[in-house]
Amino acid sequence: MKNLLQLFTYLIILTSTAFSQWIPVDSIRVQDTSGVPLLLNQSITTRGVVTTFREFGGVLVYFQSRTAGLVGYDTAICNRVKRGDSIEVTGVVTQYSGLTELTPVTSVTILDTGKIVTPVIATTTQIKNNGEVYEGMLVKIVNVTAVHNFSGADVTTWSVSGSGTNYRLIAGNDSCDIRIYATTNIANQPIHAFPFNLTAECSQFKFSAPFFGGYQLLPRSLDDFTGVTGVINVSNAVPDVYSLHQNYPNPFNPVTKIKFEILSNISGQTSDVKLIVFDALGKEVKTLVNEKLSAGSYEAEFNGSRLSSGVYFYRLEAENFVETKKMILLQ
Repeated sequence: MKNLLQLFTYLIILTSTAFSQWIPVDSIRVQDTSGVPLLLNQSITTRGVVTTFREFGGVLVYFQSRTAGLVGYDTAICNRVKRGDSIEVTGVVTQYSGLTELTPVTSVTILDTGKIVTPVIATTTQIKNNGEVYEGMLVKIVNVTAVHNFSGADVTTWSVSGSGTNYRLIAGNDSCDIRIYATTNIANQPIHAFPFNLTAECSQFKFSAPFFGGYQLLPRSLDDFTGVTGVINVSNAVPDVYSLHQNYPNPFNPVTKIKFEILSNISGQTSDVKLIVFDALGKEVKTLVNEKLSAGSYEAEFNGSRLSSGVYFYRLEAENFVETKKMILLQ
């Protein structure tokens, strides 16, 4: 029965491919019971937004739709694109140690630039046990409390040898693997103060079938590590209104703090909150907050040490509330 279902799914995908110019990334990721793509060795055309720029060396390019991710492995795509590019790409579906890729890539068209991809919030348990859902996508792990080597010892530096080194990322009551590539600016740097939030690509490395398991997180740069937003208790009172305060100090060099208040939503539950920093051209330079928060007062820290002096903007989005303010970085 499973084989018949897989065949039926495969025929649907091929039919949709025949009558359209491109197919969704989700369809390319459909697999058999061994974790092998049903479209293996087929030439396809798909679309997505690029989320890496040569951080992992070689010719790897991660790109994704809103619900699924994929990897392009070819100079034809690596030399053409950068983060935030919306692309249409044609290539052959392959698989390398469980990771679904397009190689060779025969055509790349840039449809738009400056697109923003919001990482999907996941837990270490979800990455470890069900990473196939997130493979190829940007994910966010919140409240990381420790990093261990594979002997179980705490580590404080991302020591890297060879092409990269793997560690265990501890968050909540579980852990998942994280790999630090030697080609990133993370290699051999101190680990961010705990607790921290992590944004990273979800990848996979498993030698043999079935290709389920072996999932690992690949942070792209030091900017993918951010401090956990701390709640400020002000008389334990729930704010009367949503508000976004002027950062302090302002101008700043290179660190400033941004305070904001969140109300309870209509159902009295947590609210989806985003606090994002943009440059003067409207390009996102840092996501400070992207998570569910309870009603209360919060403070986020922004470090502009890797940015040029100038005017920047920060925007708070919470339920139906949106407000933007200006700040000045003086290096």
